[in-house]
Amino acid sequence: MFGLPKYRARREQAATNHPAQAHIRQAFRTAEVWISLAIVLVFFALATAITTLREHVVRCRPDEYVHQDLLSRVSFSYTNPERVSEIRQAARDAAPRVYRAKTGLFDRLERRLLALPDDVAGNTPLPKEIADHLDSGSITLLKSIRRTNADDYKKWTRDYVAKLREASTQLKLTILPNEEREKELQTPSRLAVKIHKTPDDSESVRADVARTFSDKPTDTKGPELLALLNAIVEQSFLSPLSANIAGFTLTTLGPTHSLDQELTAAEQNQAALAASIDSATRQFPEKAVLVSRDTCVTQSAWKLLVEEHQAYLATLSLSQRIQSSGGMAVIVALISAVLAVYIVLYKPRAVRKHARAAAIAALFLAMLLVAQLAAVGTGPLLLFGTAPTILVAMILAIVYDQRFALGVATLHGILVTATVDQPIGFLLIIFAGIATSCFLLNDVRTRSKLLEVGGATALAMMLAAAALGGLQMDPLPLVGRNCLYTGAAGLAVGFIVLGILPFIEKAFRITTSMTLLELADASQPLLRRLAIEAPGTYSHSLQVATLAEATAEAIDANSLLCRVGACYHDIGKINKADYFCENQIDGQNRHLNLTPDVSLNIILAHVRDGVEIAREYHLPNILFPFIQAHHGTTLVECFYQQACSQRTASSTTQPPVDEKQYRYPGPKPRTREAAIVMIADAVESAARSMLKPDPDRIESLVHDLIMMRLEDRQFDDSELNFQQLQIISSCLARTLLSLYHGRLAYPSTAATTHSPATAEVKSA
Repeated sequence: MFGLPKYRARREQAATNHPAQAHIRQAFRTAEVWISLAIVLVFFALATAITTLREHVVRCRPDEYVHQDLLSRVSFSYTNPERVSEIRQAARDAAPRVYRAKTGLFDRLERRLLALPDDVAGNTPLPKEIADHLDSGSITLLKSIRRTNADDYKKWTRDYVAKLREASTQLKLTILPNEEREKELQTPSRLAVKIHKTPDDSESVRADVARTFSDKPTDTKGPELLALLNAIVEQSFLSPLSANIAGFTLTTLGPTHSLDQELTAAEQNQAALAASIDSATRQFPEKAVLVSRDTCVTQSAWKLLVEEHQAYLATLSLSQRIQSSGGMAVIVALISAVLAVYIVLYKPRAVRKHARAAAIAALFLAMLLVAQLAAVGTGPLLLFGTAPTILVAMILAIVYDQRFALGVATLHGILVTATVDQPIGFLLIIFAGIATSCFLLNDVRTRSKLLEVGGATALAMMLAAAALGGLQMDPLPLVGRNCLYTGAAGLAVGFIVLGILPFIEKAFRITTSMTLLELADASQPLLRRLAIEAPGTYSHSLQVATLAEATAEAIDANSLLCRVGACYHDIGKINKADYFCENQIDGQNRHLNLTPDVSLNIILAHVRDGVEIAREYHLPNILFPFIQAHHGTTLVECFYQQACSQRTASSTTQPPVDEKQYRYPGPKPRTREAAIVMIADAVESAARSMLKPDPDRIESLVHDLIMMRLEDRQFDDSELNFQQLQIISSCLARTLLSLYHGRLAYPSTAATTHSPATAEVKSA
């Protein structure tokens, strides 16, 4: 009993000293954490809003295989759209097509008949339509009438045309184009003929199709039409002319009616709307079987499920809807909390850099929305529902690291599985793709790398889909289709990431290895300018890049970043290249006539100028620390010693030179890569001044330089340990020996190189 408070105090003290808990408490004491909390709250609100679309997700999708009967949850009525379409199409087919009476036909016929006596009286050959219907007797009679009874002929003609008009008005004479009449006879529809009484008034009357005539005399109704015309013409013309006038009329008149497309369409639409669709409606009671077990959901069955789902939603009360939405909101809140804690623990800089946190939230929400919209639609969910989560995993693996991408993408997959209402097997397929893409996507140095990762992700997801299908004993065609969808999702994500990689770098402000390789190309404008304006510095940078790359590989650091950072670390010397000894080709030292303070300012300026040039050429931010920290806060020894000597020689009363004034402004290296470039820069410069570089002297030089910077506390922020410094020392010594190795002097160049002549080598 007396020991319990003491034990509890020790336990509370241990909890207080726990690194993770202490880190979280420290984070909450900062002002930035409240902005991060605001981002989390906005993320939760938007994610919850997206999940409200879940109520529109139907239980199954087209072509999905069901293992048990799908029963109706409520009673509802369903109107089959295919059957409705059939009924309305039948009504359209049965509706009459509307024909409009042509105008001016009888006036033209009257003019042709009145001109007939004059036509036959001429000496020119008769037109074919006249010659085919008039014999020599009729021609002679017409010529006689022209001379003696011209007025009577005009009266006969007008009387005949008037009777034709009357016959047409009373539906005794309806001539249609032969093709249209054939179509009408093939259907049992009734014909409606549009007849204009006056230009401003019209009415539709119906006529029997069988009583219409064709405009071709060879039609089966041709004799009947000819008999009708003969009966009318005999009432007006002399009997010798009646038969000839009837044939001439049949040829000249043509179709009396033409099809009116607009009126016909209106008639058909009206008939379709008036058709009864009661036979297409079916009532389904509660617990009725909608889709039988061990079958695939057809398109018509899916429409039936949609109707049932809408009826089910309509029966839900407000409390039930709130309960369902509240449960989903709790799930979203839990995932949001886990995601926030995960970021704080493993990526705390996202708490400080709110733009990155907002970018992660936007990516998470955008892909969640895509998956949710895919679930609302009818597309294959194994393609459009899994691809967004795999895209999240790949992007985060590129931007951050594999562990962080694996955790965040897994949370995204869990939320997607819950919002699209899918079983655990769906999550397993997604996780197979997440794990494969995260484990393989460690460094992007080539464009083919993304395609390779996409292909491997596709294979992993296909294997998971095949295993799941075998476990559920799905039909082999269905398993093959699911494997095809999941494989397409993995490959598609690989191509998408390849296309949007530049936008990913800009959105998250990162630089991939692919971009670093492009910057390391000697044809880059800034490197070409460095090679032309400061060739000695350019050569020095290349040597430092070689040393830094080999050293970084030895301690498992980012060797490519070290190489590119070393190439650009001295670009500030471009502005005053002649004031740096490696560029003084003529051997003239520009600092001889300058005071130590002026020379110091020139030397220190190359760091500041390098940053300005880097911004001018839009170099990525990841290279700036190499320019700023490759000297850290080290002492500019040459001019410091010169200033001390001048101060001692001039007067003994002045205070000693302040060492801080002759140090670089810094900062100190904050990464292992920046520290490696600092060491490689110092070692390469010092090694160039050695007259006879040998292994012992090089090893001693490297060791001394590293120890000087270690004692100067230049590596305090770089995360380098003593073991890594020892490896760096050994690696730099070996690499320097390979760079400054000795060569045999040829006899022909011994005098020029001031080397002892090489003994002649006799061949065996």
